[in-house]
Amino acid sequence: MGCSAVHCPNRSGISNRSLNFFRSSMETLRENKTVLTEILSADSSFILQHVEECGLITTREYRMLHSSNKSNWDTIVLLLDKLRDKDENTCKVFLDMLQKTEIVDQYPKLKEVFNQENKPSLSDCSSGPALGLPVPCTDVSDPEASVPGGNEVGVYDMSSIPRGLCLIINNKNFVDDRLKVRHGTDKDASDLAKVFTRLKFTVLMCKDQTAVEMKHVLEVFSELKQLSNLQAHAVKEWVGGEFAELKELPQHGDAFVCCILSHGEKEGVFGKDGMVIRTIDIQSPFNGRNCRMLLEKPKLFFIQACLGSDVQDGVPLNKKPKVQEMDTFMDTDGVPVHTHPIYSDFLVFMSNVEGYLTIRDKTNGTWFIQSLCSQLEKSCRRGQDIYDILIAVKDEVSKKAHEYPVKDTDGNYSYKLFKQSPEVRDTLTKKLIFPAETTPTD
Repeated sequence: MGCSAVHCPNRSGISNRSLNFFRSSMETLRENKTVLTEILSADSSFILQHVEECGLITTREYRMLHSSNKSNWDTIVLLLDKLRDKDENTCKVFLDMLQKTEIVDQYPKLKEVFNQENKPSLSDCSSGPALGLPVPCTDVSDPEASVPGGNEVGVYDMSSIPRGLCLIINNKNFVDDRLKVRHGTDKDASDLAKVFTRLKFTVLMCKDQTAVEMKHVLEVFSELKQLSNLQAHAVKEWVGGEFAELKELPQHGDAFVCCILSHGEKEGVFGKDGMVIRTIDIQSPFNGRNCRMLLEKPKLFFIQACLGSDVQDGVPLNKKPKVQEMDTFMDTDGVPVHTHPIYSDFLVFMSNVEGYLTIRDKTNGTWFIQSLCSQLEKSCRRGQDIYDILIAVKDEVSKKAHEYPVKDTDGNYSYKLFKQSPEVRDTLTKKLIFPAETTPTD
């Protein structure tokens, strides 16, 4: 099958100047890998077919990717890595292909990535970038022209008081019979509230939202136009050690934090009605186009939810892992592009890798949130940046283990270890350090 369905740009006749441009296309693909993966993983088969038709991958590569037992997310990650490993021209042709009508119709979220109001080709440097993805039009032989400011890494400003808003969406009770009550989640919510209050954030919470309500409340927080809009979702504020009625319209500061506690699956997070809101739809209300108030400011999303129904076990090490003895049950919540202007300055920290369950203690909360609160509490007082804190969380959680019974074909039970590996995706462009008092106060 040829390329008639989606016209593929010419791959020949590369000039020296074009090589400079193509190199930037390759870099663009690398820097926008996360958001493109989020979008294209909605239907990996469709994009694989068109990539093969355009000759960007071989038939053998197509079969390997298409017949893979990996998730849609992993398939797209492998595809993007394979394209980047080829050459600069391949990356440019692929980015041009993503602007074609048939592709955009299949993946509507591409409209937020590519500027559909101005659709000159990626190779049209005279008119500037055709997309939200930046495409340098200068000769990149001059590094100062293509990378303003050199290699110096800045630090996000955290001087506003309050620092910003911390929104907690706490889904505990569900009307869908498949989803059990999430005992222990209120402990997570209150501990998050205490920690972020100490970090001088205004902490707000809404409970038991449907998927549509979650989407709407996120849009409301991106705009912050009327107090009544927040009150319609029964948003409460953490005051004096408890959540109380919200009496005035909050305002954004130097950062935004959103903590979502719910059941989930590979496609996203469940509302109380059992419907799913995708991770990219959680982020999109706060991108540079939809929320100018948070432009160039860090936006952090901590998501406690299963991302599948598989159990992640462990592999032997030289030392025996310490097994946690707790009254736990497994959540069957079974359920970033730093030069890209609308999706820069995001960080998403997930409780586990895609496809796997997470652990929640019925009394003491989840491994993930409890570790996050503990590490924020002590590490911020030492002036550590967010990356150090998240590495500490990943290390702490990965060392935990929970024994669970497994029934074999003969009806006999044995025990296996349950493990968990939090995952971070980010498009932060600076260091992020939350100023904190040396001695914590409530």
